[in-house]
Amino acid sequence: MNMDISLPDKTILEVTFLKKNDFYTISLQNQDYLIVGGDEGIHTNLIGIAKNGTVYYITTDDGVLCYISPNIEIFVKELLLYDEYMNHKFSENLDDSMLSDFANQFRKEILKFDNSAFDSGSTYWSEICEEMEYGF
Repeated sequence: MNMDISLPDKTILEVTFLKKNDFYTISLQNQDYLIVGGDEGIHTNLIGIAKNGTVYYITTDDGVLCYISPNIEIFVKELLLYDEYMNHKFSENLDDSMLSDFANQFRKEILKFDNSAFDSGSTYWSEICEEMEYGF
């Protein structure tokens, strides 16, 4: 697996990445996942990469895998897009209609990177966009 990509140093969407020397592997549901990060402060919620390169949000407490992205490069682009949206396009004064429009515009941008991002209501980005609609 090629990990020549530069991972963000800052926390985005509560996600922090490990240094490359600190990556490790776990087995879950008869698959190995390279752990490259996780939720800041929640050590059981991890970002893992399957052997085929697919990125998952892994909850080790209950063994749940949640699809994030087809590869780490796209996930980093999606996170940076999220960071840009929340820092430059989000306003605290949005009403329900505006929040829905904001989330829909973000969905369209994510789909440019990954047309599978919203294949179910339980993908990582589906859940994030649902939270966006409620103003976090």
